[in-house]
Amino acid sequence: MVLSESWWSCHGCLDEERSALLRIQSSFNYPIFLQSWGEVADCCSWEGVGCNFTTGRVVYLDLSGIREEGLGDLYLNVSLFRPFQELQSLHLSGNFIVGCVENEGFERLSGLDSLVELYLDENKFDNNILSSLGGLSSLISLSLSGNQLKGAISVDELNNLTSLQWLEFGGNEIESFKSIHGTGYDLLRLRNLEYLGLNPNHFNDSTLSSLKGLSSFKYLNIAYNQLKGSFNVTGNLTFFDS
Repeated sequence: MVLSESWWSCHGCLDEERSALLRIQSSFNYPIFLQSWGEVADCCSWEGVGCNFTTGRVVYLDLSGIREEGLGDLYLNVSLFRPFQELQSLHLSGNFIVGCVENEGFERLSGLDSLVELYLDENKFDNNILSSLGGLSSLISLSLSGNQLKGAISVDELNNLTSLQWLEFGGNEIESFKSIHGTGYDLLRLRNLEYLGLNPNHFNDSTLSSLKGLSSFKYLNIAYNQLKGSFNVTGNLTFFDS
């Protein structure tokens, strides 16, 4: 009988994924949260790690808030997450991430077809992050709240996220959406999107017209923006005020 090189190790998780986790630990400058990684061999039991116990592969990584400010800003090498072929949920919020290593952005995860949740809240990403996300077509939930997105942000790459149902942009300084294809009433063409969070930003009344291409749209949080006066709402849309 021949066993593939990615078969179970004696540690209860895959050797290649255990090694990848230790490389992530090193790249994050050994934060206190991850100091216990490696103390036991089974990486499926490590804090913040969840595995599929049938395949032994990592399906869940919660690395939220693991880096203290004293560790400084981080340029993320996203390729470190490529070995997790069954990864479904990745949480990287609150880690003082300012961007990605050159040519090692989130486009490197385009082959992870199981990835459905990506949380990048409370970091320091700017508008450049958007161009690296377009290949993550399996995403259902994406959050970029509390970053440094400003002004008019491009939706061209976002429109490739055809499975997206939940999108959070709150806590930035975004004023509008734009596209290389010009302006119009349907700049966002996320046909499966149900929830959009824009609270707070600097959007004005014209923002609402750019959302008319969202055929599955149900919930909009646009509190604490720059809307004035009255506006018409069609369809079964719920507004949040906080």
